[in-house]
Amino acid sequence: MTESEHKYLLFTLQGRRYAFDLAQLAEVDEPLPTWPIPGAPPCYSGAMNFHGTIVAVMDLAAFLGFSSNQSLQKVIVLNAGIAALAFLVERVERIVPADQVQHGNQVQQLETGISYRTLVLADGDAVLLDAVELAQEATERIAG
Repeated sequence: MTESEHKYLLFTLQGRRYAFDLAQLAEVDEPLPTWPIPGAPPCYSGAMNFHGTIVAVMDLAAFLGFSSNQSLQKVIVLNAGIAALAFLVERVERIVPADQVQHGNQVQQLETGISYRTLVLADGDAVLLDAVELAQEATERIAG
C-alpha cells in the first residue's frame, strides 16, 4: 500500500479521538453477543463468534486504564494476522486518507505504557494506536 492509499479509522473513547491504521483492521460492526472468558481480566467483555472464528472482545477504554463506559456502540475487529481480538469503542467517526493527516514527530506513552503517535488533522488531533502493540499487551495481560 502506498502512502497515498494509506487510511486511518477515527473513533472515540471517553470523549477523546483515537485512530487505528485501517490496514490493521478487519471490520467495524455493531457489538455482537459475547460469552464470558473464565479468569480473564475485567477489561475483557467476553468472546464472540466472528465469521466462524472465536474472537476475544475487550473494552478498549478499560484496557487503556480509563473508567469503563457503558455507551460502547461499535466493535473494531483486528486483522486476523494480528490477533483474534476486537475492541469495543464509543463511536466511529470516519476514515481519513493519509493526505489529510500529519504525523506528530514524537512517540509518546499512555499511562499504561502503550506507545502512540499523534495524528494532526484539520479538525483536531487523534491518538494513533498500534493494533499490534495492543494485541501483544492484551496477550500478556490474559496470560497473567
